[in-house]
Amino acid sequence: MAVQEDLLEKGFQLAYFIFPSRSTALRILTGALNKLRVQQGRESRRSYWRDKHLKRGITRITREQSDALQWLIFYESDQYEKEQEERAAPAVRDMVVRYIKNLVRMTTAMSSFYVNIGLHRLLHNYSTAETQRVYEAVTDRYPGADEYRRAKSTLMEKLSRRFGASLNTQRTQHGELRFEAMVAEEQASWSQLVDACLKAFTPWSTATACPVPSNFDAAQGKLPPRLSGDGSDKIDPNEVEINRCHAFIDPICYGRLMEALTFAPPAEKLALPRFHMDSERHDDNTHQPARPPGLTEDERQTIHQQLSGQAARRRRSDPQFISVVVDGAERARMDLGRRNLRTLHIAEGDEMIELRTSADGDDLLLAVHPVAYSDVAGIAATAATLWRGRAGTLAITITPEAGTAGHPAGARVDLSFQPGLLAYLLPGYSAARSGLLWLRLALPALALLSLGLVTGRFMTFPIVPRQKTDTRLTPPQAPQPSPQLNAGDHGSGGTPSTLRVVPDDQAVRSELTVSLMPDDQITRGEGGPDARVTIAPQTSLLNLQLPVTSDYAHSTFRVSLKRFMNNHEILTAHSLRARSSKAGLFVVFPVAARFFAESGEYVLELRSVGAGGKLEEVNTFTFEVARKSREPFPSVSN
Repeated sequence: MAVQEDLLEKGFQLAYFIFPSRSTALRILTGALNKLRVQQGRESRRSYWRDKHLKRGITRITREQSDALQWLIFYESDQYEKEQEERAAPAVRDMVVRYIKNLVRMTTAMSSFYVNIGLHRLLHNYSTAETQRVYEAVTDRYPGADEYRRAKSTLMEKLSRRFGASLNTQRTQHGELRFEAMVAEEQASWSQLVDACLKAFTPWSTATACPVPSNFDAAQGKLPPRLSGDGSDKIDPNEVEINRCHAFIDPICYGRLMEALTFAPPAEKLALPRFHMDSERHDDNTHQPARPPGLTEDERQTIHQQLSGQAARRRRSDPQFISVVVDGAERARMDLGRRNLRTLHIAEGDEMIELRTSADGDDLLLAVHPVAYSDVAGIAATAATLWRGRAGTLAITITPEAGTAGHPAGARVDLSFQPGLLAYLLPGYSAARSGLLWLRLALPALALLSLGLVTGRFMTFPIVPRQKTDTRLTPPQAPQPSPQLNAGDHGSGGTPSTLRVVPDDQAVRSELTVSLMPDDQITRGEGGPDARVTIAPQTSLLNLQLPVTSDYAHSTFRVSLKRFMNNHEILTAHSLRARSSKAGLFVVFPVAARFFAESGEYVLELRSVGAGGKLEEVNTFTFEVARKSREPFPSVSN
């Protein structure tokens, strides 16, 4: 991959590795990207309750954009795998890949503690004591043996539900419950594919930085701070957690750990289950399929069009009912015409809560909520606004519940819908939306008309010819540092050039001012004021207004412009300050229209500059750009 890696291409190659069909891989990638757009604000804002002390346990892995996309591809591919398995028995090679992928997906949705157990107890046959020793060596934490057995039981139950009759369980000579495994000779023949899977499924953000040193000695040496969490510098606990996942998944890393702890090498402890299928195929190929040709420009354009279409449907949607879906199964339906409260229960191991509705005769994703986990104790407490739309606001509260005899640990999920103002103006809102739509539309117009009649009696306005107006915000009186902007050359790899800001008295007044809404508000179902920006041919400059809270009134900001799902920075600005207006505080980011050379989706990343120059993410702003072509001159005929 190039330094500025193409996540679209990387995601497509991963989807194809899991499901070797080009058309299906494209659908998996598009579905994962759609979920990422909905989830993006929640990941970046870290809205989950979180324990600040690493030694006391992390309550959820907060992923970078690349890791979030990778995990969502794991999640999205499951429905296509199940559909294929219902039609015909797949090859054993496919089942091996799916088993490992599901182990990684299920455990990384929880914590590195579960990753350690899944990879060493269910993919390999290390003992509980050995698995415990590995975790203690890496984390310096000491959960009891009962916690390991409980977590293993949770993962086995979830795998059994996923693969059904394809997996058989049996008791070992020591009374332990395990999946029936292939014989040793068969295990050895699959070791190469297992390593290929683990390399492909290792978190992308850590792929080039193995945290376990090659000369690590468990008896004498200590692991580096980015893995142990110890050190003089402040270490991001999320980075530590994802590095621990790497150490337990990557075959090189966990091989070093096993060697340092003088345990048997992973290849000798492989314990793939035997898959029982109605008509087992014998044409398996233990090697991964040939790498497919990369994405074409037409395929990329189709993906962007589908994502834009989904985003547009979410913005204009006004659902009457919402379906609550947990890991692909509908668990409740909520009427949005009145105040509503639904309570349901989720089990330990559940991963994703989705809100869906029907719009334009088709299914529409409104919101996603990954279930948060503590590192050892199961589901973590969560409180958040899950969705906000025209009809009102839907909040979610998750309260952990301890397991009892016959009832495994889980959590109670309370979903509370609060209608918006329109519901109070129109009693019987559901009926109003379906049968009295005209009244709903007429009320604002009548209010404006009444206001105009009242004010018109006391005021007169001169008729002024329509002129182009400079709509930029007026800067505050206090002097501010000039923004420093660095412009890339759209991926050519050359030295970045400098964009000179023209003084106001010399600027050509072909400007467009756009107020953007943060992703953490748009992705809950309420579209921003300018989620789609149309650039006319005569437009030379865009002033992008990025709202911030009063907490950042005296902060300095860095802004970067990127294409959606591409890490290459097209343009960056430094030393920006917030400006005050009647509407609140804004960071204004001026961008020459030429930097939007192509139509499509773009992302602005807004960061504040803290002590020592450390950047803290404030928000992201995703929007679609449409380039308007020049109108042709009309033909003249004699």
